[in-house]
Amino acid sequence: MRIKFILYILLAGLIFSFQPASAQSFSLDQIQNVKVSQLSDAQIIEAWKKIQELGLSEQDAYKLMEQKGMDPIEVNLFKQRVSLLGLNKSGAKVTSGPQKPDIDFRRDTVIIAQKPVAVPPAKVTADAPLSIYGTDFFNQANLKFNPDFNVATPKGYVIGPGDELIILLTGLNESTQRTRVSPEGNVQVQYAGITYVNGFTIEQATTLLRNKMARIYPALNGGQTQLAVNLGNTRTIKITLVGEVKTPGSYTISSLSTLFNALYLSGGPNINGTLRNIEIIRNNKVYRTVDFYAFLQNGLLDGNIRLQDQDVINFPVYQKRVAIDGEVKRPAIYELRAEEQLDDLIRYAGGYTDIAYRSIAKIDQINELEREVKDIPSNLFSNFVPRNGDKVTIGSIQNRYANRVVLEGAVNRPGPYELSAGLSLAALLKKAEGLKPEAYMERGYIKRTLPNLDKELIPFVPSDIINGRTDIPLLREDSIVVQNRAEFMTDQYVTIGGNVRNPGPVIYRKGMKLADLIAIAGGLNEQAAGHRVEIARIIKNNTDSVANQLVETFNVDLTSSNQDLELQPLDYVTVPRLVNFRPLGNISIRGEVLFPGEYAVQKRDETAQDFIQRAGGLSPYGSLESAQIYRNGVRVNLDLTKLNVNDKSNILLPGDSIFVPRIISFVQVSGAVNNPQYISYLGSRFKYYINAAGGALEDARLKGAFIQYPDGLNKPVRNFLFFRIYPSVKPGSTISVPKKNPDLKLKLGFAEISGIISAITGLVGLIAIVYTNTKP
Repeated sequence: MRIKFILYILLAGLIFSFQPASAQSFSLDQIQNVKVSQLSDAQIIEAWKKIQELGLSEQDAYKLMEQKGMDPIEVNLFKQRVSLLGLNKSGAKVTSGPQKPDIDFRRDTVIIAQKPVAVPPAKVTADAPLSIYGTDFFNQANLKFNPDFNVATPKGYVIGPGDELIILLTGLNESTQRTRVSPEGNVQVQYAGITYVNGFTIEQATTLLRNKMARIYPALNGGQTQLAVNLGNTRTIKITLVGEVKTPGSYTISSLSTLFNALYLSGGPNINGTLRNIEIIRNNKVYRTVDFYAFLQNGLLDGNIRLQDQDVINFPVYQKRVAIDGEVKRPAIYELRAEEQLDDLIRYAGGYTDIAYRSIAKIDQINELEREVKDIPSNLFSNFVPRNGDKVTIGSIQNRYANRVVLEGAVNRPGPYELSAGLSLAALLKKAEGLKPEAYMERGYIKRTLPNLDKELIPFVPSDIINGRTDIPLLREDSIVVQNRAEFMTDQYVTIGGNVRNPGPVIYRKGMKLADLIAIAGGLNEQAAGHRVEIARIIKNNTDSVANQLVETFNVDLTSSNQDLELQPLDYVTVPRLVNFRPLGNISIRGEVLFPGEYAVQKRDETAQDFIQRAGGLSPYGSLESAQIYRNGVRVNLDLTKLNVNDKSNILLPGDSIFVPRIISFVQVSGAVNNPQYISYLGSRFKYYINAAGGALEDARLKGAFIQYPDGLNKPVRNFLFFRIYPSVKPGSTISVPKKNPDLKLKLGFAEISGIISAITGLVGLIAIVYTNTKP
């Protein structure tokens, strides 16, 4: 309700504020018929003032106008007029009192007609068909092809109803007046009355107004006052596009629009439309025929004439189109006039590319029954007239050279060279500044293609060519190759391993000695046995029989003078380690010893007792019986109280660890007992400790119980027939009683038990019968 109330107040203010001379009046019932272009600036200002007084925002006012049936185009025009007058700028003041008018030469830049949304062209591929030349011009979404509203008043502009004229007097008399041409074609000039200007140009209207205003301003006749008539906001005109056009129909555009503006807005011709014979029909007569190629090819605007109200633009069907492809700069389908020749088509296509074969053009032509191919020589291009549907192909030159030879390989200047008259191989090598030092002087070759396309290989000796002993004449497309000596050689290696700082393969070089190889490997390390270096060498055996021994070895003492022993390719040198120069590793001792820690292994046969003794022996609380030995994280089952000191099984290895636990006088009972706890050690009876813990639970699985001794050894409860054998208990042990698994519980009913008893009874009876029958 509030919005409707504001709309009533706004429209009422507009009605009462409009001048009586206005060409139209506002009312709520006729808001959809309002033409903003016929409102004066004073009326726009007054309407904007009402909006500000009512507290209605600009966007709310525009939305309300559209809701009440006002044409969105008219709403947009109203918005543009407000922007042109600067009313919607922050800080702008709206005044309606008398003041000296400012000259505003700006024109309404709104184009009523909207260009159809362009569809992006498909991605061009190598096999894509040719496009029609010129149609892409109308499919560019980012191109703006709008009329220029900032140009000076065109002298040939024909005035019509809706145009706004700015009448400017300067000199002895000064005044400015903006007046709009009425639907009857008249303008009202202050003090001069009404003047009919419809259909007159700006120049003619200026003469009419000068003659009429000279009665009021006599200084116009004497030249002391000058009169200028300029065009303000322009009217809109309606044009119609028919024929083979993408979006035919009527368009409302600015009166400053030209033919090209209309073509762009319509999207151009469709696939059958012409670009060479666009007709402008005015007053039911063909006023002008325009060739759009003049603009596309040369940028000429002589066909871009200004449109008038009720003009009709007709796109006839094309008469002749010819495709051109191949080595031209703009391959496409072009529209030709009846008299245009093949050279005109090539000119439209931008001319030849750099590699085009210009002597002949191949024409794929359609006759009455079938297709045919024509070869047109270049001297007939200006006389040959293509037919509709022809396809012209411009070929390319051959990808070969008429006078080229190629030099490659170990030469100082490789690459292609000109085949001059009488050029020989020696002269070519001299041009290339000779061979490189690494060139293979025993063999080179020339790759030659004969006229019958047979391939030929011509060998030569580079040293003989350089010394002038022989020479070979060269032919077109010869390829001369001088090989590098490195291509015939492979690197050979010798290998050194063992106790050197950088073992591995080393490239063999002639004259390499054993001392050189050791130096390249970084020298010997501190563990190397230099007096016993072994060299393995492959035996050179050229016989065809299979030999048993393929490699021979011998030792070298580096402390003597054998370091200068010369090596051979593929030798393998091994530097062994000194037998007794190496650490044996460490043993870790923890727990109840006097000096726990890491101890180095002194002897290869050192036992656990030896290490315990080196650690100061056991503390008063240490339990040798419960001592544990671990190797690689796994317990080793050794009882240090029973083993003989000389027993080899007691010898420890590097990395082993010894743990001596504290003497514990309690026994732990855990698991499925009534009261898990620690119990003082009182004998070795297993059942005693179960009972001392409150006995086993109902779901206890006593036959699965086990004991873990302080030394890490575990012993389970064993079962023999109906008897249960319990392990003995030691101080510090842990007794674990598991629970029964309910999933494994045997659930038997009376019937199942009866069946089992019957089966057992039958089995016993069968055994008795068999035994009786077999008894002698």
